[in-house]
Amino acid sequence: MRHLVLAQARAHRGRYVASVLAVFVAVAFVVTTLVLGDTVSASVSKSMAARYEGVAAVALPADSTVAPDEVLALVATTPGVEAAALDVSGPVRLIGADGSSSNGTATSIAPEGALRWQQLGDGRWPSNPGEVAVGSSSGRAIGDEITVAGPTGSVPPTTVEVVGVVDLDGSPLALSPGSVFGDAAQVRSWSGDTTDWEVRAVGDADAVRAALAPVSGVDVVPGADRATAVADHYVGDVALLRNVLLCFAAISVVVAGLVIANTFSVLLAARTRELALMRCVGVTSTQVRRSVRGEAFVVGLVAAVLGVLGGSGLAAAVVSAARAVDAPIPLTSVSVTATTVIAGLIVGTGMTVVAANGAARAATRVRALAALQPLETRPEPVRDSWVRRICAALAIVGGTALLALGVVMANVLVACPGGLLLFVGVVLASRRLVPAAVGAVGDVLARTGGPLAVLAAGNARRNPRRTASTATALFIGVTLTSTLVVGIGTLEAGAPDVIDEQFPVDMAVTAPERDGLAPEVTERLTAVERVSSGAELATVDLTIGGTEASVLGVDPAAMASTVRTDVRLPEAGTIVLERSLARSVGVDDGAVVTVGGPVGTRELTVATTEPGMPDMIEWSDLTAVAGPVTADTVWLKLDRGLSDEDLVAVSDDLSRIAAAEVPGSEVVGAVQMRQMLEKILDTMLLIVGGLLSVAVVIALIGVGNTMALSVLERRRETAMLRSVGLSRAGVRSLLVREASIIAGVASLLGVVLGLLLGAAGTASVIGPGHIAPGSVPWWQLAAIVLVGGVAGVVASLVPAQRASRVSPVAAMAG
Repeated sequence: MRHLVLAQARAHRGRYVASVLAVFVAVAFVVTTLVLGDTVSASVSKSMAARYEGVAAVALPADSTVAPDEVLALVATTPGVEAAALDVSGPVRLIGADGSSSNGTATSIAPEGALRWQQLGDGRWPSNPGEVAVGSSSGRAIGDEITVAGPTGSVPPTTVEVVGVVDLDGSPLALSPGSVFGDAAQVRSWSGDTTDWEVRAVGDADAVRAALAPVSGVDVVPGADRATAVADHYVGDVALLRNVLLCFAAISVVVAGLVIANTFSVLLAARTRELALMRCVGVTSTQVRRSVRGEAFVVGLVAAVLGVLGGSGLAAAVVSAARAVDAPIPLTSVSVTATTVIAGLIVGTGMTVVAANGAARAATRVRALAALQPLETRPEPVRDSWVRRICAALAIVGGTALLALGVVMANVLVACPGGLLLFVGVVLASRRLVPAAVGAVGDVLARTGGPLAVLAAGNARRNPRRTASTATALFIGVTLTSTLVVGIGTLEAGAPDVIDEQFPVDMAVTAPERDGLAPEVTERLTAVERVSSGAELATVDLTIGGTEASVLGVDPAAMASTVRTDVRLPEAGTIVLERSLARSVGVDDGAVVTVGGPVGTRELTVATTEPGMPDMIEWSDLTAVAGPVTADTVWLKLDRGLSDEDLVAVSDDLSRIAAAEVPGSEVVGAVQMRQMLEKILDTMLLIVGGLLSVAVVIALIGVGNTMALSVLERRRETAMLRSVGLSRAGVRSLLVREASIIAGVASLLGVVLGLLLGAAGTASVIGPGHIAPGSVPWWQLAAIVLVGGVAGVVASLVPAQRASRVSPVAAMAG
């Protein structure tokens, strides 16, 4: 049997080139998707939480009574711990040489070794308490002097010299101009009681956990979990990012399986007579199937190895292209894991054997003499036809239901398997759908296209298996391409609204312990360049229906121009309550409630709002019940489209004003988180664009591959046409016409399905309310239909030319 397998492989080298190419492309797409997913995920984690790379465990304080030095000493002396470091950070005031002050953050530098996560961009590391390093976005140079003071003024100012610059490219800290780095003891002396700390350890995490188990008030978490939590703080749920990438991986596996199965079904259909002759000379059906499986294993293994190498190289090319165009998130070295390599080999080898086994069973199911006729001349068995229809119907119905559920729930993990089921169901139904559609289009064209057009339309309808197989290759590629194009277009259009909902306020300046902000402070803050508007807020404790609650006094007009999303704002005579507070008070939307304060009470109408939104009262109603109040917070809205440099400059200006006018005030900015989220989104779109190019290659190679195999299995049919007078040019014209009809129909069906899947996929990620018809790239979809049709014609030119050159006598014999 081994000699038979090798002989068959040598005898059918030409046909196996097409098979190897199909498996290679499919495996390369799977590997490219997995490698890019791992690379993006690792790059995001590295950018957001670089300090936890290689960290086994992190000790965090659960209450303020724990002594960090004792925790560090205990961890550092634990057997199995290779290194340990105490990280401290806290707010400080930075006073420049001109006397201007701004708020900043001081962070400790770990001892030299594996736990020092900062990268030195210029200069040297601080070596004594009078030296610091600054972030690369600080605008300060080596040799500058900075005076550092505590956030509340209780710590005497200290003048230090800048001796180094830390490279913060891609880090969230790059968006803050006030980052300084120094010795841990120095940072603690500046920040005082506001210092945050943690102990990182490299080595045996279980040993760290056991050593700190007797210590109360300390939590020990794995380094990877801590990195995820920190990344989540900046960009929301990082797991969602991984889930989206896993969905792309699942799609690639399904596409790979369909491409491989389709190619082998056509290949073995062309070998039906050869397999029948083997059975006539004594080879059993089991031996034939074993031979085919052996051939498939050899082909699949070789192609899978090449696909893993090609996919890794293609992923590296996409990463290099992303670096060349300055990807917003710096992409680390290409991440090729053992899991990715094994997955590629299993997909290529396993799916090839499975696909070949199914086709071999179909080819050996009939008697040997009956199988001497070409496979396409026999109709599909009734049992197989009904099984295919039932499976297609179940897949389409189930997939549609899951996809709709995922959209309603805005859950991509539910929508992804639904979309895959729907896709597989349509492919199974293509044996009925495509020939019928191709026949209808062919009948229209036959009216004006002459005898060859009539013959082309008849061929497409007469051999549904061949028509469906030829169309499926292009249909898969076009559907995948259209899905990505629609997904990218709708995501780009809808993502800004989602980000606005997550971060409705760009910057906020809050006075310490409600001391109040003078009106001139608000004027100075809103006058800063690139600040478009601002709104003052006052936090007051009121009694609402007998329940005490903290409420924000606001000016609705100023709030409407400052907040980036639609928020229910109070009007005169109303009070906005978050639903949980309204339930605790015992009122519903539209009810009247008594609101009391230090100077009086007032009957106000309740307007409820979504969970997580603030409780608000209109300014005039607030003064009526609480008397004259002073704003303690200012919300600020910045111009859209700010670069990182502009954002750093605005943050620095606001921080300087706040530090000078209101010492101890806090300047916070969700705009930094917004900027990082937009960077990650842009990077993801770059990666998806790379996958899009791979999908186009799959479509072109798939249709060319299938057309070439289709011509091989039609040698006798072509010879018969030549024998009755059809010229070589007529053969070429017939095949090109047939290919153009099939390619046009397959492209149109693929675009329709891709439009549905792409829009539903985006809706499952960002919610259906953010999808608008205007965001769909209609012109690009029209171009895909046109290019798909042209690709089908181009792919048919070489096979058609080859078919026209075959001698009719030789073709009838083969």
